[in-house]
Amino acid sequence: MLATRSHEIGSPLSEVLRIAELLATTKLGQEHHQLLELMLSSGNAVLQSIDGILGLSKVESGISKNMVFKRNPC
Repeated sequence: MLATRSHEIGSPLSEVLRIAELLATTKLGQEHHQLLELMLSSGNAVLQSIDGILGLSKVESGISKNMVFKRNPC
């Protein structure tokens, strides 16, 4: 179930982060800028966690069982 609902989890958070990035381009006081940076870094950390959980869920459910992982040559 989780593997098929990834857009319902990740999309809203991604949109919030995009709005925060737009807000970061405006004139803000130092305190507001620091709070916005905290919001962006925390939101990105949550998004990465969600992506990891969804990736694992897809592998476990068999959605990605035919996926080929390529190694980068050194």
